[in-house]
Amino acid sequence: MAALFHAVHDPSSTEAWLKSWAVTLGQPEIGQIPLRSGMLVIGESLHRQRYKFLWDLLFEQHPHGAFIKGKWEGMGASKTDIPSDQLILELLRHTPSMLLLDEFQTWYDGLTNTKQFPWKNWAFNFIQILSEIAKEHPDLLALVVSVRNGDTDAYQQIHRVNPVQVDFKAGGSPERIQHDRRRMLLHRLFENRLQIGRADVEAILRVHISEYFRLLDVPSSEQDRKRADFIESWPYAPHLLQLLEDQVLVATDAQETRDLIRILANLFKSQGEKGPLLTAADFRLDDANSGIGALLDSVANQQHRTLREKALRNLTSVVEAVPGHAAKVPHLQEIVGALWLRSIAVGNLAGAEPSTLQVDITQGKAIDDNGFQVELATVIENSFNIHQEGQRLVFREDENPQAKLMASARNDKLFSDGEDLVQLAKEVRYVVGGSEEVAKTFRVIALPRQWLTDPWTALDEAEHPDRWDERLPILLLPEEPDKINERLGRWLKEHLQRRRNTIRFLLPRAGSSNAFYDRDLLILARAAMKAQEWSGQNPEYRKLHTKYQGELRDILKKRFDRFAVLHRWNFADPERCEFSVEALREQGAKIPEALEQAVVNDLFVPEDFQALVLEAAADNASVGKLLKELQEPRAGGLDCTPWLGESAMKERIVRLCARGKIAINLRGMEYLQSQPGEDEDTAWRRLRPKLSFTGRQLDEVFLLPPSAVPSTGGATPPVPDVPAPVPGGGLFGGQLTTGSSPSPIPTPGAGPTDGTPSPGTGGIFDGGGSQPRVRLSNPPTSALNLIGRLEGWGIGPATPVGGVTLVVSAATGAQLKELLRKLPDGMTFELSLDKEEG
Repeated sequence: MAALFHAVHDPSSTEAWLKSWAVTLGQPEIGQIPLRSGMLVIGESLHRQRYKFLWDLLFEQHPHGAFIKGKWEGMGASKTDIPSDQLILELLRHTPSMLLLDEFQTWYDGLTNTKQFPWKNWAFNFIQILSEIAKEHPDLLALVVSVRNGDTDAYQQIHRVNPVQVDFKAGGSPERIQHDRRRMLLHRLFENRLQIGRADVEAILRVHISEYFRLLDVPSSEQDRKRADFIESWPYAPHLLQLLEDQVLVATDAQETRDLIRILANLFKSQGEKGPLLTAADFRLDDANSGIGALLDSVANQQHRTLREKALRNLTSVVEAVPGHAAKVPHLQEIVGALWLRSIAVGNLAGAEPSTLQVDITQGKAIDDNGFQVELATVIENSFNIHQEGQRLVFREDENPQAKLMASARNDKLFSDGEDLVQLAKEVRYVVGGSEEVAKTFRVIALPRQWLTDPWTALDEAEHPDRWDERLPILLLPEEPDKINERLGRWLKEHLQRRRNTIRFLLPRAGSSNAFYDRDLLILARAAMKAQEWSGQNPEYRKLHTKYQGELRDILKKRFDRFAVLHRWNFADPERCEFSVEALREQGAKIPEALEQAVVNDLFVPEDFQALVLEAAADNASVGKLLKELQEPRAGGLDCTPWLGESAMKERIVRLCARGKIAINLRGMEYLQSQPGEDEDTAWRRLRPKLSFTGRQLDEVFLLPPSAVPSTGGATPPVPDVPAPVPGGGLFGGQLTTGSSPSPIPTPGAGPTDGTPSPGTGGIFDGGGSQPRVRLSNPPTSALNLIGRLEGWGIGPATPVGGVTLVVSAATGAQLKELLRKLPDGMTFELSLDKEEG
């Protein structure tokens, strides 16, 4: 319409303009278009509503209009609602005119048509008058009217007199129409677009075009045409223009082209210098100036704005969840921006396939397919509004529960308090010791990440060694020790002060890293934990909890394939300790039982155990003492006898009694031993229920050689008198004395004795018989230092000692009472002291 106005108003300038374009476009016929002249041009955009009636426009802008208006009014305008055709002909004969009415449909459709104000009927009649005059007297009037479509009364009224129709969509194929439209867009955007040669543009686009053909599998027969589209549309990709025109800005109004120009102009200003061409990937979500602001203003759709906010949060989620995201996801901004733009398309066209997104982010350098797949997978895994619909990915307002869950699980900032480590430890412990059957016999503990330096702080207090009961402890190591003997030996010395011989270490498979540094395991643990936490929000999270917890437990079940138990102990040099390492074939909750079977069948030597029990019987030792000593490593580099638990050990002691190897004094109330002529099984069935004592009661149950009691059993032998205290010495300036020198102090229930030392009185681990003794002493120091000195001398819980003298130079009555309270039961002591008179 603007070009037509200037062509009639200034034909000479228009002729020069046409000839210039004929040369530029290489189409000489353009310069030969005949032009009309000698007519007054009256143009008006009717949507501005500056005229209520069309005749007012003619009367105001035509030089003879005031005269004709006065003549009509003088004739009595009230008699005719509109000026007659004779008056309009008189007007035009004075000065022939071209009347250009833009936005005619908008104006016409907005007219009222009531009995009081029949303005649409008046306009209908006046348009018919103008149409007939233009048809019968084209030298006087050229009437040009623009309408958007052919479905309205305005369009039908114009066509009553068969006008010349100029349809911009009917003059050629859809491709030609699109081609011309894009040329117009580029001409309006860039003054110098045509000054850049085709060969230069093609060289710039070579990589992108090549990847476009490869990734989208464009047939060779179509490639020349597509290449021409790329060159024609540059600096914009044709697939971007098509996306905006056909999918994003569809079904708008006459402002569509203007909005598109504004969007493309902002996009070029923001991103045009950064790459060889502009694609959907150049719409940056965090930069409204990149065209997104203009786009959102144009479509005026709150849903698109909401979707942009969600896409921005998803982008932030990826940044927070992926350490070093700039290197791992270098095209993050481009992928998210392109997917968002393609997701606001209408209908089934929303979203994009991965290959399309790869085309969008491809600029001057091809992107490795595998690298892109890893990038895209990382984006999807750490976003929570991306949905998979067939082969297409699409942003949706509603959250994808699985994507949200995994995005949260990968966000390290959400787990800075170590909650995920606790959850992983629970899962590790559960897969091995979670069943009730296992919990009855074994105490399964998953050691924390810093197990070598601080194994107990991170655990619940109930798992600390001082809270352990009689269950067999199985410690699950988070990683494979680099040097098993050295690491575990030093660990036992530094972090466990008693019951060192009871531990079973469960070892991960060779090559396993620390479970608490294994990101895959942590993410699964986090996912299971968060899914359970959110299960009340959405039933989908309950399913996801089951899914990810199951995946994690399946991995953890297969993690442990070996165990280690102490074989030889060396307190002075723990790096010289030795451990027996055995393979495991069972997995998960079957491990503890399989482990124990392996200990019993492969590591426990019944002959060694029998020898220890016989030594204890020779020393008249209590069962309690024997069991305590068996829970500790043997000193002197001797092989340790694996601890099987209190019940199992007591059963084996009773079994030896049934074989006639030992006798048992049950707290002076009853003696147990096999009877003459009684076979082992019969004796075992008779004796087994008898040793039901536990805890400190076992300190009053003594082991004896079978000859030390009547063979018939049941009689209690007389308890010998305790010899007088050893003379000499005292607590202050003297001694607190205990032991077997110069003569032993009989243990109650130890059987008849004449008061002289018996062979092997040193203890159960000294080999029996008379043993050479070495006198050891230490100058005054603290109790803690003395305990360390004992271990340095190689004196363990089972080491026999005699002639013990403890010298205290000075003390108060309260300190003395406290000292006496801490002396062990089952022994006797001599006390002498110097009391100050005052």
